[in-house]
Amino acid sequence: MNSELSPDVRNVLTYLSEIAPDGLRKDPDLGVLLELGAEGGKAEEMNRLFFDGSALYRLYHTLRKQGSNAEGYHSLETEFRETTERVKDLIAQILLGTEDEEVLDRFETTYYGMTQGALRNLIDLAHDLDVAKGLQNDQRQSEQ
Repeated sequence: MNSELSPDVRNVLTYLSEIAPDGLRKDPDLGVLLELGAEGGKAEEMNRLFFDGSALYRLYHTLRKQGSNAEGYHSLETEFRETTERVKDLIAQILLGTEDEEVLDRFETTYYGMTQGALRNLIDLAHDLDVAKGLQNDQRQSEQ
């Protein structure tokens, strides 16, 4: 679907890839979400996805740094699970209305499976959402 992305979305992906220290991990899927969000007038859902995706990525790294015996680990683990579900729900809301079965199947397989691989894919997408959220924050600060 990357060839079907608008020039604006392709430019955003290129820019995000350039500013991300290690590049983007799931840029085709981020592009699909950006495109569908723009086409469907889902700015609020996209903003929430950037926020929750960034939070998910940061929670994941915090949990990895701490041992399971660390103080507060279980509450962080609960927050991680809840944030994971919110991110999945927001992705579903953004995908709602698309009739592209290939896209729907890919997202279903890639992000919604009950496997370790699906969780890793979601974390990789959360990385990209964190990059986008960082850019959004930088933009807001420069406007003030």
